[in-house]
Amino acid sequence: MERKNLIKLLRSSLTARLSLWVIVFVTTIFIAALSLTFSETKETVKNEALSKATLDLENIVLQIDNTLHQVEVGANNMLKVIERDLDKPDKMFDYSRQILKSNPQLTGTSISFEPFYYPEKGRYFSCYSYNNGDSIQTEQEGTDNYQYHCMDWYLIPKLLNKPYWIEPFMENSEEGIIVNDIFTSFSQPIHDKRGNIVGTFSVDICLNWFSETISKTKPYPNSYNILLGKGGTFLVHPDSTKLFYETIFTQTLETPDSAVTALGEAMLAGESGHKIMNIGGESCYVFYKPFKNTGWSVAVVCPERDIYASLRSFVIIMQLIAAIGILLLLYFCWAIVRISLKPLRNLVHSASMFAEGRFDSEVPDSTRHDEIGQLQRSFRTMQKALNDHVEEVRQETERLEQSNVELLEAYKQTKEDERVKSAILENMTDKMEKPVANISAIAHTICEEHQSLSNDYMSSMVAKMQTDAAKVTELLDDLIRSAVNVKNNQRPNNHE
Repeated sequence: MERKNLIKLLRSSLTARLSLWVIVFVTTIFIAALSLTFSETKETVKNEALSKATLDLENIVLQIDNTLHQVEVGANNMLKVIERDLDKPDKMFDYSRQILKSNPQLTGTSISFEPFYYPEKGRYFSCYSYNNGDSIQTEQEGTDNYQYHCMDWYLIPKLLNKPYWIEPFMENSEEGIIVNDIFTSFSQPIHDKRGNIVGTFSVDICLNWFSETISKTKPYPNSYNILLGKGGTFLVHPDSTKLFYETIFTQTLETPDSAVTALGEAMLAGESGHKIMNIGGESCYVFYKPFKNTGWSVAVVCPERDIYASLRSFVIIMQLIAAIGILLLLYFCWAIVRISLKPLRNLVHSASMFAEGRFDSEVPDSTRHDEIGQLQRSFRTMQKALNDHVEEVRQETERLEQSNVELLEAYKQTKEDERVKSAILENMTDKMEKPVANISAIAHTICEEHQSLSNDYMSSMVAKMQTDAAKVTELLDDLIRSAVNVKNNQRPNNHE
């Protein structure tokens, strides 16, 4: 019903149609401009988001790289001291404590030697210090239950004969200093003066330090970070169940995902950049960058909805402003058009009055000089001319009607006169019929029998003929007088 009323309004109201066309045109232009602005703004927001996330990631990688570099420098400096004092095994305990004091980010350190390197110390000799946050504990580690010679942090740098960052490992000691945590170690071989490897020197950093440091990089409320080891193992991940037990490629074994595979390969190859991926049914931007020292790679996962959250707020505000603006424009457009078309509505009203035959209705004058004002003045002039013409036609019509009445009366009078004449003639004819018949019979008798008729009879017959002739003459006189009277009655009307 409302739709029918709206259609009826649009069909019957020029103001509504003009306002609607203006709104449609302006709205189209506005939407086109808004779409262009949105597209440009979206691209700008995207570029800013890419720059922000990339910069944040570079900052955190640089921070960690610098810290790891400081660790390496400190360990290298301490290694020189250790190699210089290999003949002083007891000093190794002091050195292990000293490096922890100099590098608060370190959790533990081990100065470990080959079996029986110091015969007096026995098969195992490893000086281990641990910073528990409150104090630094030191012990000699290495037993048949804990054969450090078989540990990665000892074997790998020894076999490679070069410094090496060890993949994170779980330290779970039940003897001596109790340590239950996950560490990564920077290990390097210890050489004697002849260049032989006599042990390893390793410094430990708790993985929690990496996790806390990386977690500070949170460009957006719902963004999170992952850290991959050299083999793609998750070292940092918001889902702790994945740590050390899954790699980035694990999920692709059951459900192949080329995007995840490509991301993993790029990160393990030490590349930097970003990729757009679908993670958990949500579009995300993944920014990744490797560490220089460890061979690990860190990534920041940013949901696209967070990146464009400010843009969505901007769009909502713009849509609200646009809606209010269009409504205000519609109102003012309606009002302006309605005021501008008021003379036309007056003309429509006057035309309706004309259609009803009221040609004397007054058309308002206009002081406007535009087309509508000219139209109104022209219509006013036409109305006056038409009203004058109608008045003349009305007067002429009245005269014709009066003439028609007079002609009708004359026609009726003529018909009446004809009837009277006919009646008179008929009456006279009836009256003259007998006298004329008598005169005709007497004349016939006289003509036929005059020789045999007597003078007296002839005289009586002639007297009778004279009497009937007098009657006929009298009747003719009456007929002439009646004709004169009828003529006299008609003469005034004919004169009029």
